[in-house]
Amino acid sequence: MTENLNSTRREFLRNIALAGALSFVRSAQALARHRSCIIVGAGLSGLTAAYRLTAAGWKVTVLEARERPGGRVWTWSFDGSPLTCEMGGEWIGNDHKKIIALCKELNVELIPHGQSVTMLLGRKLYQPGVWQFSDQAHKGWKKFMEEYKRYTPADKARLDRYDWWEWLAHIGFTPDDLRMRDLLDSLDVGESIRAASAFALADEYAGTDYMNPQWTDEMDFYVRGGNRRLVEALTGRLAPGSVRLSASVESITQSATRVTVSTATEHFTADACIVTTPAGGLSKIRFVPPLPPEQLRASEQLEYARIIKTQILCSERFWDRDGFSLMSDETCDSYFHATQSQPGEQGILCSYAIGDKADVLAAQDDVYRQQLITNDLIAYSPKAATCILKIHSQAWQRDPYTHGAYALYKPGQWFTIRPILQRPHGKVLFAGEHLADNQGFMDGAVETGEHAAETLLRTSSS
Repeated sequence: MTENLNSTRREFLRNIALAGALSFVRSAQALARHRSCIIVGAGLSGLTAAYRLTAAGWKVTVLEARERPGGRVWTWSFDGSPLTCEMGGEWIGNDHKKIIALCKELNVELIPHGQSVTMLLGRKLYQPGVWQFSDQAHKGWKKFMEEYKRYTPADKARLDRYDWWEWLAHIGFTPDDLRMRDLLDSLDVGESIRAASAFALADEYAGTDYMNPQWTDEMDFYVRGGNRRLVEALTGRLAPGSVRLSASVESITQSATRVTVSTATEHFTADACIVTTPAGGLSKIRFVPPLPPEQLRASEQLEYARIIKTQILCSERFWDRDGFSLMSDETCDSYFHATQSQPGEQGILCSYAIGDKADVLAAQDDVYRQQLITNDLIAYSPKAATCILKIHSQAWQRDPYTHGAYALYKPGQWFTIRPILQRPHGKVLFAGEHLADNQGFMDGAVETGEHAAETLLRTSSS
């Protein structure tokens, strides 16, 4: 994503954040003396904020409801297999500057990752380089990108009221183009592109190689050894005992000078608090004083994508290339090789289903789910019938802590509920991928965690 196309958006969001932070700054005058913070959530956002504050000499306590750190970052292995795969956040893109810099700082190794896409449409395979978008779509996209460079805030607000399918049709994409784009872009959205803000996706794709059928779409790097290596690197640089697991927060109470965060069994007091839970989790926490009604309502309006990831352990890698990816209009939206650069005869394919398909798959038991997935893959190779050994699934819409994989901004929401969710509440700041420029990516979690920590450090020294 190019800097010039995103500067207006970033300025807009920062101005809102600064305006909302005025009350926070007034409440933070005591921070220079005490320098302590409670962070709710041990995902990448919370751990990044904790790392930055700890490095600056703050006393930090991180409260995590799960039995493990990492949140939606979850590296996993089948019993008895040395192979690793990701049940949650997966890739790092060339434009993900914050997380790339953090990995370098923490000596977490990144390795190149690439995919070439085969299409499975109506049980017919279209190999990479064969399927293309229409000339009409290419012309429409080029014209739109030229116009987008000159968009005013009013133009962007108007665009936000469209969904992405509707807007692509408006600029000239054919029905076939739209169906292919729905398969490809739904992986970013987590639902059909009919459900997503046109502005949110236009701003994400502006300046990219969007019309190239083999565009990597920010899938450029993996963490060697799995994303758990980044989680381990962050927690390893915190003070011993500072991360409390199985510690679900029930209330956050503020006084004139302090904030107290309570679980069912313990109370923690500090000078400030950073809440990194998904927006829907705010209604489960009792705030004293309460969140403003518009902020609570905004948290209830923001939905999270329905996604089920199913890891498929195979006795051999029956696909034809290391960077194998299959987009499908069958049971699952996508399949891709999840064990690139990992040695061994066995391999893991990841099945990725979104929206209604994700709900259908999540309702099945493992035996029938494996049958459905196998039937999809037989259309690619008959060897799938004998090579698939077992599966393991994670339906994020059924996760009790997030109720979805990542935030989904619907038409009309980007410039309305998002700024409200960014506002500080007294001594409480908010962070998480749903508030980031790179919303929906691990980079967005890192970005907002760092921003929250920087805000505390800046106000404590003023």
